[in-house]
Amino acid sequence: MSEEAQLRLISSTVLVLGMHWTGQTVAKQLSLAGVGKIILLDENPKLLSDASRAIAGSNWSNKDSEIICRAWSFEAQRSEQMIADADVVVDCLDNWQQKLLASDVCMLLDKPLVHAGGSRFRFQTYMMVPGKSACLRCAFPQAGIDDVPLEAPDDAGLVAIMSMVAAIQAIDTIKIIAHLGISQGNELHKFDFLSGEFDSIRGLDPRSDCPDCGRASSPRT
Repeated sequence: MSEEAQLRLISSTVLVLGMHWTGQTVAKQLSLAGVGKIILLDENPKLLSDASRAIAGSNWSNKDSEIICRAWSFEAQRSEQMIADADVVVDCLDNWQQKLLASDVCMLLDKPLVHAGGSRFRFQTYMMVPGKSACLRCAFPQAGIDDVPLEAPDDAGLVAIMSMVAAIQAIDTIKIIAHLGISQGNELHKFDFLSGEFDSIRGLDPRSDCPDCGRASSPRT
């Protein structure tokens, strides 16, 4: 990467929501890439402690990254406060209502959201950029995602899949921060690791009739 791109990473703050396997792996990869401040948020203090120790003790993490742990539940009452200082938010949450809340607040605060969701062998990733992207509430129906899993993914049984999903999220986050490549912001990628089918749904632009993504795409006054 260019010196300018590296400086963007060093001066950036990324909020990672959820500290199960995917969240921990994303945080490690962002640390290795040189992100200056990484905020880890989860309501489970043990998961936060495990994540912090794993990053600090990893031979492939950047010791200069500042790691901040917040044992908070991601809820509507404090969601804006939690997201306000972040340059990019990474969605590694298990709860789908919290995922939708993250989308709502990121649109409101004009913050990019790097989403991943799914269960077992099927996952999707989506880089949501306010002003360029449909919010999750609008993107899911357009992408043919009508049902969402009611149970959290089984991290222990699907480590290889979760690691790949986390790597994609880390790459998208780095691209946004460092201004690398082309970040369309209106493409959702679906992965079926059992059948080997990968699909990209394009054209997920903001909907003018949506109070979230429609508002974000409107000219600021």
